[in-house]
Amino acid sequence: MHIPRLLGTGEFHGCHCWLVQQCPRPKQINHRHCWTSQQWHPIHHRVCHGALVALVTATILVGALNQTTAAAISIPHCLVSLIEEAQVPAEEAGVLVELNVREGQQVKTGDLLAKIDDDLAQMQNKVSELQLQVAHEQAANDVNVRYARAAAEVAKAAYEQRLEANQKVPGAVPKGELREYHLKWQSLVLQIEQSELDLRVAGLETQVSAAEVEAAKENVARRHILAPLDGVVVRVNRHAGEWVQPGDQVLHLVRMDRLRVEGFLSAAEYMPSQITGMPVTVEVELAAGRKASFEGKVVFVSPLVDAGGEFRVWAEVPNRQDNGFWLLRPGLTATMHVQTK
Repeated sequence: MHIPRLLGTGEFHGCHCWLVQQCPRPKQINHRHCWTSQQWHPIHHRVCHGALVALVTATILVGALNQTTAAAISIPHCLVSLIEEAQVPAEEAGVLVELNVREGQQVKTGDLLAKIDDDLAQMQNKVSELQLQVAHEQAANDVNVRYARAAAEVAKAAYEQRLEANQKVPGAVPKGELREYHLKWQSLVLQIEQSELDLRVAGLETQVSAAEVEAAKENVARRHILAPLDGVVVRVNRHAGEWVQPGDQVLHLVRMDRLRVEGFLSAAEYMPSQITGMPVTVEVELAAGRKASFEGKVVFVSPLVDAGGEFRVWAEVPNRQDNGFWLLRPGLTATMHVQTK
């Protein structure tokens, strides 16, 4: 806190002499209490001394007031406006079968505002889920791999048996027949590799089916119109039973719990560094002469200076309710007091 300096001896004497000159000189009262160049009536002495004390006190208070005022910048005629709003659209074509809100209703992020007919999308989702189950079963089925391995073992044993017989008795098994047994064995070895490949492909098909399920769920979700932010419904543009196209604006939603207060400052008097991030007090006049104040913080100082030599400043201010209604409303004008550095 700034403490104004006290008057020095010379300054106090100057004020004292000025007051003496201003105090009215009485006419001759008596010989003992008449004015001379060195003295004055005792009553006037007390009066003038009291006036001097009052003047000095007023000077100190005015100085302190000026210092306090200099620590804050007042910006009149500020505009209260929205920070966030949303024209909530339809994402898919169809009949609007549900509308769960009305104008003036407060909603939370994620609330179901409306629904487009999703019967077909729900059935497609069910089909994709069943296909995923089939894919899981196929990916887990290794019967073909096990059969191919067992058949290859049998074919190998048959080939080796005939090969051994030829070694004991040359020509016992014709060479052509021996080659056929060898080919059968090798084909079953290749069948093992094919079965293992089919099993890996089935695993990949499971992932494909899982992605199709997600796509089907998203197709259903796109028919559910959800609140993108906490706010108030200020306009309903479509009603239940109407056909909507992608992009049609169904609802208008505004956020009221935090608002923007915007004003302008002279670039010749203030630097952005004095304003940025500083606390503010916003005063607004309500109906019937009521007034309310709100605390906030400067969150944006424009780097641009307009043709009038001013730059834009805005603060975010938390709003509050009175009897279920927001006090600070977009469109009102306010005075913003900025505490400077």
